[in-house]
Amino acid sequence: MLRYYARKGIRYIRLPGRWEHFQPALGGGFDAQYCNLYRSVLEYCKVAGIRVICEPCHNFGRYKEKGQTYRFGDGRLTPAAFAQFWSEFCRRFGDMSCIAGWDLMNEPYDLAGQGGLSWQEAAQAAILAIRDIDGVRPVWVEGYGYSNPATWPAANPTLHLLDDPARNLIFSAHCYLDRDNSGTHYYWDEEARIGDQILGAPLDRDTGIRRIRPFVEWLRTHSLRGNIGECGAGRQDAAGRPGNEGWLAALDATMRFCDALDMPIYYWGTGTDLGTAYPYGLEPIHGKDAPQWRILRKYL
Repeated sequence: MLRYYARKGIRYIRLPGRWEHFQPALGGGFDAQYCNLYRSVLEYCKVAGIRVICEPCHNFGRYKEKGQTYRFGDGRLTPAAFAQFWSEFCRRFGDMSCIAGWDLMNEPYDLAGQGGLSWQEAAQAAILAIRDIDGVRPVWVEGYGYSNPATWPAANPTLHLLDDPARNLIFSAHCYLDRDNSGTHYYWDEEARIGDQILGAPLDRDTGIRRIRPFVEWLRTHSLRGNIGECGAGRQDAAGRPGNEGWLAALDATMRFCDALDMPIYYWGTGTDLGTAYPYGLEPIHGKDAPQWRILRKYL
């Protein structure tokens, strides 16, 4: 899989993991087998010339233990526990030269306590823990509310107050091009009929641009840096019929907009886990490249 991406010219990937897989008991030791598995991917990326953004907590602001799910703000999943995890993670993997940054947590949402503030407190604790070990690499901070760029300013009114001693934070939003920014709807013609449920607007080629603009304005207001850490589009405009120009036009417009801003954008390729049937994926289909590559290769 990584060999395929390297041949395509991909030089950066975001590598997910699960908090409870690294740390099976909250606050406890790390699982050596899982750490070795993660390190083996990092080692291959190093050989292939691919830089890696480590995202070990693809957890949505949660942690699962013994059948229980804990959320930031509930009194059990504390900022201190998050800081302890990140401290140990950086100690274990910080020696890897291919690591280009640390992504704190995937898409926190619906947290306990004060919601967005619960996430902000956890993120602040993790940033300081990382800086005790690594004062150089950037730290990615995703936004409360699934990291949605269209709703970012309202969902994250004080996230800009995070303090990084290294002054190297990158705020990371996620923008999919279907009706609700979820990446779970697969036919463009159907999405266009339903419309943009996030902004109450038509769903057309400029949907990604309209969704990203509020996030860009928030960054400019607070003189901060950001990126689009996930983006995705389908490969079929209508069920049972060929054609993908609707999806690809929207993806192209979104990529062009970010390119003009010099703002990095990462496509959610998924790798092989979801198989070639996943319409947003980039894996080869019966030996042929997924159609999204027609757009992506223009911006590599």
